[in-house]
Amino acid sequence: MTTSKTPATGRRFRGLDGQQRQRQRREQLIEAGLHAFGSKGYHSAGVREICGEAKLTERYFYESFANREALFLAVYEHAIETVRAAVVQALGRSDRDVRSLARSAIRSFLETLRDDPRLSRILLIDALTVSADVGRQSQLATQSFADLVGSVIVSLYPQLPKQDLDIQLIANGLVGSTVYLVMHWAFKGFDEPLEKMLAHCVLFYDAAIAQAEQLTAAS
Repeated sequence: MTTSKTPATGRRFRGLDGQQRQRQRREQLIEAGLHAFGSKGYHSAGVREICGEAKLTERYFYESFANREALFLAVYEHAIETVRAAVVQALGRSDRDVRSLARSAIRSFLETLRDDPRLSRILLIDALTVSADVGRQSQLATQSFADLVGSVIVSLYPQLPKQDLDIQLIANGLVGSTVYLVMHWAFKGFDEPLEKMLAHCVLFYDAAIAQAEQLTAAS
């Protein structure tokens, strides 16, 4: 008679099974990567240092990530979700006045990046220098914000697409201007007051809103 053995993944340690412990280790590495990449930069942070920050051996690093770039992509996704969640929450708190929506969302974007400079370094600086794959991921992330802006524009001004205007191009321009201004702000160590940055960022949105209102009224 043979006795079946419990698979390693089924054993529990401190109340966690194997898969839960692996997820926990992965989260520890992402948090350590956020600290290392966000503080020193991707090109100065090594796997050994990240494992030391996570208090894990390198064996556990390769359990979850093929290499340092794979970890950076996971950290990048974590950073993007942090910023996106803050912006969406700000949109939910604001009223339906389009200028208030724009101001609230941009303020949240600026505050989130200023208050945690690690995010701005990862999203706006290192993401452009790691690899072509990371660069493509950065483009997709920027496009996702443009898609969000585009959906808001269409919901508020449903007549605009009939004006022979490309809403996606408008949204791309608005998001691109904001990202460039914030990148410049981050490069200079966030030396300008937030209110000044907000006022300059919303200029582009105010101009677009004024034009949208004019076209809608004339239609």
